Amino acid sequence: MSVRFSDAPSEALRRQLERYAARDLRWQRLSGGRTNALWRVTGDRDGGALDWVVKLYDPTRANALFPNDGTAERAALRALATTGLAPELIDDISVPGQRCLIYGHMAGRPLVQTDAAVLAALGRLHAIAPPEGLRQIDGTPAGISRQAETFLHGCMGPQAAELWRQRPVVGAIAPAASCFLHGDPTPANALVRGDRRCFVDWQCPGVGDPVADLAIALSPAMHHVYGRRPLRLSEEETALTGYPKAGVVARYRHLRPLYRWRMAAYCLWKASQGEVIYAEAAALEIS
Repeated sequence: MSVRFSDAPSEALRRQLERYAARDLRWQRLSGGRTNALWRVTGDRDGGALDWVVKLYDPTRANALFPNDGTAERAALRALATTGLAPELIDDISVPGQRCLIYGHMAGRPLVQTDAAVLAALGRLHAIAPPEGLRQIDGTPAGISRQAETFLHGCMGPQAAELWRQRPVVGAIAPAASCFLHGDPTPANALVRGDRRCFVDWQCPGVGDPVADLAIALSPAMHHVYGRRPLRLSEEETALTGYPKAGVVARYRHLRPLYRWRMAAYCLWKASQGEVIYAEAAALEIS
């Protein structure tokens, strides 16, 4: 069962922020996130104004595909300081029984759909050396299949049976060079800043095949769940022109059926946990 967050921060969380000698703090609950509680906090402090995001983690929302790891998010933000790809880390605090991260608010417009600029930004990320200690993400065909099977074994009914029958077979492919992965680059986690894109919600970073990020960024299910229209195939191909390495794009096209199958399995599993929107998302993933 997930943790219930109120729109207002707890008194304990408010007191934690007071240690920054801030005055007249204003708390605004941010919408859009499906996993953790987020507030934008503005106010005055000695030395000038502050504009922060306070993230309170719900540990019950972690799963094998999206681990929701506050320690990993802190490491990712530290590694990406000054790159413009991620918010500025302010501090890592805790309130009774819960982890909390504070980072600078990034101005920008919400992304409507994954586009070529998003994949260009992922290309920049993938060229940066990852920090130590991040999880290893298995991007081999066998690893992707195993994870999909794990989700499907937790599902019952005709949709699950049909998905088993639709299991794709992809040919052998050479291992990819590992790189720094966002792990959850959905359209909801990208911001438009002029002609560039940056990413928020770094609680699922890892090291592995760059195609893993492309698959989530382009996923029809992840567009639908966050209120975006899934890309048409022509729009997806246009977005792919933004990624700087043709070999990675070719690898994505080769592995796309398997990644789509795994995402459909994940969505069916989420629907079985009571999140109804994921049943529709699963159907979109394999349509």
